[in-house]
Amino acid sequence: MLTKKKSIRAVFFLVIPLLMFSIIAAIGSLKHTSNIIAKSQNEAIWYVLQLSKEYAEFNYQLRSYQSQHSDYNDMMLQYEILWSRFKTILINSEIIHLHSFSGAQQELIEHYRFIQSIENDLLNLPTTQNIQPILNTVRHDYDDLVIFLNHKFRLSSGELANQVNAVDKMEILIRYLFIATLLFGIMIVFILYRDSRLHHKLAMNDSLTGVHNRLWLNNKLISLTESKTPFTFYLIDLDGFKQINDTLGHQAGDDLLIEIATRLTKLHGRDFKVARMGGDEFAVIELCQPKVGKQSCISTQLINIFKQPAYYAGKEHTISASIGASEYPTTAQTIPTLLQQADFAMYEVKQQGKNGLLYFTHKAKQKLNDQLQSNH
Repeated sequence: MLTKKKSIRAVFFLVIPLLMFSIIAAIGSLKHTSNIIAKSQNEAIWYVLQLSKEYAEFNYQLRSYQSQHSDYNDMMLQYEILWSRFKTILINSEIIHLHSFSGAQQELIEHYRFIQSIENDLLNLPTTQNIQPILNTVRHDYDDLVIFLNHKFRLSSGELANQVNAVDKMEILIRYLFIATLLFGIMIVFILYRDSRLHHKLAMNDSLTGVHNRLWLNNKLISLTESKTPFTFYLIDLDGFKQINDTLGHQAGDDLLIEIATRLTKLHGRDFKVARMGGDEFAVIELCQPKVGKQSCISTQLINIFKQPAYYAGKEHTISASIGASEYPTTAQTIPTLLQQADFAMYEVKQQGKNGLLYFTHKAKQKLNDQLQSNH
């Protein structure tokens, strides 16, 4: 299962860069296509205006020369201008968008070749005076060229229309890629957040019993004391746990710990937290303190849960625990003092025969100190 999650995470982290690269590539393509359309329109205007103008002027000069209203040299000068215009268009490396239109360059080359082909006929005109065939072919070629330019380079033409459609499709693709990237990004954030929560839970929870661990307990005690929140701290030590491990095995001991943790989490109280301090020691934090002369909210429940037998090592066994309690800030104003007082009270229960709960009092501390001194 863990391997599968890692594989899914790896796929997400791989897809995101690919999507980002695709978006960048799509934006570049969109920009390139848009530039082609914009520049092609400008070039088309130049093509139509210049070629049409020069070709129309050449036709006019031919007709004028036929009707003897124009000089031969003027006609040939216009021919040279038209010839140069074609040549400039075809060899100019800056006119890169001519290649973006299918067949455009070849069409212009053919018209250019036609213009070249009539040069000898034009040069022989002063002697032959046979201008009508030339005039007819030039007029026909001019009409074809104008039709081609008007069709090929107007915005509604197939070439430009296809490029405009390509821009629209590319824009839609970019939107979908952006949405996909956003969704994958949200998924990655969710995965990272879930992993963070999982790691935090693993760091703050006991792996065996599932309740909070000592690290969480320390952080919680610091938080409560910093906020001056009153609470009661219970330190629970199972009686005879070492003997259970030694005689029945560690699995039996683990089963008992899990059972105790489950019972503690099911206590009925206004606000309490359970943690395993380590080994066979548990802690309970109760965010309500008993009023003078009254029992704690959960103290009776803590005693009762150890009166019930526990099932481990294949059968039910009687269990007990020694519980010491200390109150913040009533008897303890610091965390070390709180823990020490609860430990003193728990030790007193052990001395009295185990299986009970005792709140720390200064009288109990004095009695414990006296017993310790007499033992020494």
